[in-house]
Amino acid sequence: MAKNGETLDLMALAGIRNDLDDLRARAQAGDPVAQFNMGVKYAEGSEVPQDYQEAARWYSAAADQNDAPAQFNLGLLFYQGQGLRKDLSCAYELFSLAAAQGDTRAQAGMTAILGEVPTELAEELIKNFGQGDQGAATH
Repeated sequence: MAKNGETLDLMALAGIRNDLDDLRARAQAGDPVAQFNMGVKYAEGSEVPQDYQEAARWYSAAADQNDAPAQFNLGLLFYQGQGLRKDLSCAYELFSLAAAQGDTRAQAGMTAILGEVPTELAEELIKNFGQGDQGAATH
């Protein structure tokens, strides 16, 4: 649908789609779901240039508020070394926080890390952060 040569966004007009400025404002105001979604936008390069460091910044803000999907995604950036130095201990810790809230992907991440690190480090990670809990993700 066009008005004066401009395309109208019916989804936005209906309040179904949030624009980037609104999302950023909510994220900056401390909304953990908005912070998580900003992280996704930067990780995927959706409506913004792809920037893993910026994604990590937004995921970290949400993770600090116990947002399990953000903890998982931030852990994944550490696990893969995208935008951050590869750090399997940090990834495991973040995965353990998300797994404790029922994120099964995080449980799988913990299992993967335990299979990749030396036995001594695996034992230390389990001692410090456990082996995670089974359950369902929240986002």
